[in-house]
Amino acid sequence: MLKLRIFSLAALSIAAGAVLLTAQQKTAPHSPAAATHQAGPDDVVATIEGEKITPARIKQLREGLPPQFQQVANRMNDKAFLRSYAELRVMSKLAEQSKIGEQEPYRSQLEFLRMNFLAQAYLQHMDSQIKPSRDEFRRYYEEHKADYEEAHVRTIYVAFSPNAGKPGAAGPNGKKLLTEVEAKAKAESLAGELKKSADFAKLAKENSDDTATAEKGGDLGPVKRGSTAVPAELKQVIFALKPGEVSDPVRQPAGFYIFKLESTRTAPFEEVEPTLNQAVRSAKLREELDGITKSIKITYDNESFFNPPEAVAPKPGPLMTPKPPAPGGR
Repeated sequence: MLKLRIFSLAALSIAAGAVLLTAQQKTAPHSPAAATHQAGPDDVVATIEGEKITPARIKQLREGLPPQFQQVANRMNDKAFLRSYAELRVMSKLAEQSKIGEQEPYRSQLEFLRMNFLAQAYLQHMDSQIKPSRDEFRRYYEEHKADYEEAHVRTIYVAFSPNAGKPGAAGPNGKKLLTEVEAKAKAESLAGELKKSADFAKLAKENSDDTATAEKGGDLGPVKRGSTAVPAELKQVIFALKPGEVSDPVRQPAGFYIFKLESTRTAPFEEVEPTLNQAVRSAKLREELDGITKSIKITYDNESFFNPPEAVAPKPGPLMTPKPPAPGGR
């Protein structure tokens, strides 16, 4: 298939069949300062199919690109950008002359792209109109205060590997690889020692396979309850501990964690306020979207079409139909 040079449509791949041309990758990145060095904003620097192109027009074309194309365009210098623009313009005009857009499946695809674009534009417009007040920040913080709870924890990680026991298999620094059974036994032994008041930092430095925390005596630092960086099942264990308490080993896909809770605190409003703007905006936007979706009127006039009866499975029969006996019993 012939490949043409225009912007990638990766961000709109949801609309099957919509094609734009792939940008050249070996062009110098766009530099606004360099682009206008030898021409004023209204000087003609190129002509495309009779259209006079100025630096101001190039700037307008670039800034008018949908966000999903900005990154690709920014990797192109102005000459390559105009070449891609010219190809896109000519190809689209040829399509219009051939009335491709009036034929299926392209007509439906264009309509879908139009609806999708307008819906995204409306979302952006709605978001731009949301300007939360400090009182709304405060109210959001109070309603989601638990998300700002932090637990200061230490951890020991005992890894296991499917390669354990295989000839020549070894971990970092030649360390023996453990099977899951071996790792579990080691983790349970360590947890037992720690619950008898063994030095957590010492055992972490000597045994933890998480080198980043092992060097700090297992200090994982603060874990936020609302963080998505830590798996929910681990946060559930951590926040169920009391200060000074050590957890049982917690299995994860490649190892076992042991946690010790040092302390907990809730970050004060003043500390988290700078991060609340996006959270409040997202919450308000979701609220408005929920209102829109609930207002949509739709009826299903033929429920049987949407809920077809389940196919009735045939009754099990004999694996082989018996044949009548041959005449004379043979």
